[in-house]
Amino acid sequence: MTDIYNEARWMALTKVLDRDAKKADALIECFGDTTGIFEASEDEILSLDFLKPELAGELFEIIHTDPMTELERITCSGIDFYSREHPMFPKSLLAIDPVPIGLFVKGNLPSEEHRAVAVVGSRTTSNYGRSICEIFCKEFAREGIDVISGMALGIDSCAHEGTFKGGGKTYAVLGCGVDICYPRTNHLLYDRLVSEGGIISEFYPGTVPLNHNFPIRNRIIAGLSDAVLAVEARARSGTLITVGCALDQGKEVFALPGRITDKLSEGCNRLIGMGANPALDPKEVVAQIKKLAPRASIQRLKVEYDRAVLTRTPREVYDQKETARRIEADEARKVFLALGIEPVCIDEIAEKSEFEVGKLLEILVSLELEGFAKQAGPCMYVQCIPEAI
Repeated sequence: MTDIYNEARWMALTKVLDRDAKKADALIECFGDTTGIFEASEDEILSLDFLKPELAGELFEIIHTDPMTELERITCSGIDFYSREHPMFPKSLLAIDPVPIGLFVKGNLPSEEHRAVAVVGSRTTSNYGRSICEIFCKEFAREGIDVISGMALGIDSCAHEGTFKGGGKTYAVLGCGVDICYPRTNHLLYDRLVSEGGIISEFYPGTVPLNHNFPIRNRIIAGLSDAVLAVEARARSGTLITVGCALDQGKEVFALPGRITDKLSEGCNRLIGMGANPALDPKEVVAQIKKLAPRASIQRLKVEYDRAVLTRTPREVYDQKETARRIEADEARKVFLALGIEPVCIDEIAEKSEFEVGKLLEILVSLELEGFAKQAGPCMYVQCIPEAI
């Protein structure tokens, strides 16, 4: 039986920690469970070295209010909440890093009995991209494969609409609260997703769609899926962040090939060159997805990477400062200097660079595409030097 008071406490924690679920893990390690957190004294909370004073103050204020009142208010507004300890919380999300504190849902969660594919791509699209996206999503729908996307303009919207046209189920993971329709022009699609699929977010209701929220939510889009299909993406598209999350989680990646002169296909063509499966035929992609191990059966994903850790010959002189000068953007240079020639975890990079995880992921993708960084394992990165100095 679900402990409703435990759910209320978890939900209250999302109000201050929804953008940094790892701090919830640290709190549990310190206090044992949510009951222990809510019984903590002010001195105990303020003494936690992993919480900045301002955040510690906000947390103390939250744990000394009645969480049940807020849970009832949220529920009465038509929003469900499932903490990471709720039996309905998707098991596949227990394997991602970090595990969300919980999910707010309008409508339904995807069935773990169904296969699911994340369909992602650029907000700016071509007629070719929209047409092929609809063809693939209709085929997924006919084959009973759910489609997960982000309800953005462009490929996301096309994926949801194509799935509905095929009579299938589709779900949107937002970078804002589930009570906010973003973009506003998608209000009809939003309403249909609520009634026939689901709107999902780890962000507290009322959270506005800030830029750094979207990279954070992308790991959930990948986590709810068995595979990812990238339809159209520029070289620096946020689509590549979702693909990176999928690779971290050991998911299969498909990419729609395009003309080599087409900027909207540059990201997908590059993915194929790096080993992604070319999406040439919807039926072939469906067949490959059906052969994959069901995500619901995976309790902890173990990923083997073919990306070699950076090594140097004696002639390749490593000069971090000189390489940093070649990076034009100040933010990117700051992140580069937080890396090393040995793998560094993303938490350590965030601490050194003083960037939030969402913004940090954007910068790391940019550094990877320019050849200044490389992923060396789940949430691990190393410095690279594109050419000898």
